[in-house]
Amino acid sequence: MKRLLPLVFFLALGLSAASAQGVEGLWSRTCAVCHGEKAQGVRPYPSLQGVAALLATPEGRRYLVLVVLYGKKGEAGLMPGFAQLKNEELAALLNHLKAVLGAKGEPFTPEEVQKGRGLNLTPEQVKRP
Repeated sequence: MKRLLPLVFFLALGLSAASAQGVEGLWSRTCAVCHGEKAQGVRPYPSLQGVAALLATPEGRRYLVLVVLYGKKGEAGLMPGFAQLKNEELAALLNHLKAVLGAKGEPFTPEEVQKGRGLNLTPEQVKRP
């Protein structure tokens, strides 16, 4: 049994690293293409630095969930929605954004994302509070 403890420890570390790399990879594939690795924006697409305050309010959190689910029409064009991703993946992306911005607030949960599903909104209907 004593020999198994180090193995279990290293496996747990590996799974944690894989999970962290997973959300960073998902961020790179879905968000960073337009918004940058650090949410700084990639011209002509906007920086996300201004959404930090939204992460701490119920209305702002709901808005961000709707944006990632249904997309958003903005000055730079149309941001697609990512409703094809699982609730866990979208919550992880929003939590990654929160960490990148150093924003305060509770972590997003899959249940919070699920509440936004089924509304069948268009990107034009998603409005910032």
